[in-house]
Amino acid sequence: MATFRILLPYNYSPNDQKGIRFTIDAFGSCKGASVTVFHAYPPLPSIDYAANPENTKMRSGMNYLAAELAEKEESLRRVAGLLVQSGFDAEAVTCVFKKRVKSAAEEIVDQASGCNVLVLSRGGGKVTQFFTRSIYARVVATLRGVTICVAT
Repeated sequence: MATFRILLPYNYSPNDQKGIRFTIDAFGSCKGASVTVFHAYPPLPSIDYAANPENTKMRSGMNYLAAELAEKEESLRRVAGLLVQSGFDAEAVTCVFKKRVKSAAEEIVDQASGCNVLVLSRGGGKVTQFFTRSIYARVVATLRGVTICVAT
């Protein structure tokens, strides 16, 4: 019996719920299946507030963005908790919330190196598809030896 090592990129969109539901329905009852819920966020700029008094005006905005990142990380943990509640072993569910240093597609491809299943979600209107198509196309074109499941 095959062991599934699943990568579930999560971008906090309504379409990502389809990917979560697909992962639960397709792999939740598989013994030994593991899931990595993954999000790579754009890094916040580091600002030297002492260098220029005008920079202090940005402090509240940066604090807001830092709080938003903390909420997103907590939301990713809630997704992991949902996977555990739905049948995955707690030790088999991992969250990776990391600062993005490459393009989103490259981050997904790098993270998929230890996985044999990638669950992507697609959908939305034409504008959404226009912006996400390049990430989707680059990931699909780059990965080899990984089963790619697309939840639509």
